[in-house]
Amino acid sequence: MKILLLEDNVNLAEIIKEMFEEKGLSVDWFQDGQEALYAIINGYDCFILDINVPTLSGLKLLEEIRDRDRNTPTIIISSNIELETIQKAYVHGCNDFLKKPFYIYELERKVDLLCKNEKKIDFCNGFSYNLEEEMLFDEKNDSVKLTQKEKRLLTLLCKTPNKTVTLETIEQYVWEGEIVGISGIRSLIKRVRSKICKEFIQTENYGYKLVN
Repeated sequence: MKILLLEDNVNLAEIIKEMFEEKGLSVDWFQDGQEALYAIINGYDCFILDINVPTLSGLKLLEEIRDRDRNTPTIIISSNIELETIQKAYVHGCNDFLKKPFYIYELERKVDLLCKNEKKIDFCNGFSYNLEEEMLFDEKNDSVKLTQKEKRLLTLLCKTPNKTVTLETIEQYVWEGEIVGISGIRSLIKRVRSKICKEFIQTENYGYKLVN
């Protein structure tokens, strides 16, 4: 799992980064909101945002994220506990708000709950996809070979079953900032469909949806 962390308190950020990396997760840490904005196209599974940071606030960054991506879990961490601020965070689309100071375990638990709700998605004919290991298994529980982009696409769709994922979100998450266009996305969808039941990935207006 890949996390974007926006936090200008160096000591706290290093503790958070070390904790998640010890769990085998990838953490991109930014102290500046504008720099974090430039990076969101790289495809993340979770956003952890402080509010009061240089250049661009965490709330403004949250607005930018939700303009492009309605689904990826976002946690606000802040010492600002004014009701108006907390309300704005939820209105702009945060999934949870953690007040500073907090125990690191609290943040770890929130990420586990929000970003890893489902560990396995079952398809037809005995096929299943393990979200933690990013591995597809057939009816005999043998692993099915997937390319890195096929894994990222399945992971993205499986994280938000029965919800449409936009073409822009797919491009950002799977290709990590590289512009590929609709033909490249369609080609990838076709390859993944050939490895699981075709009807499980449904074409929607401006995107695709995994039906579960």
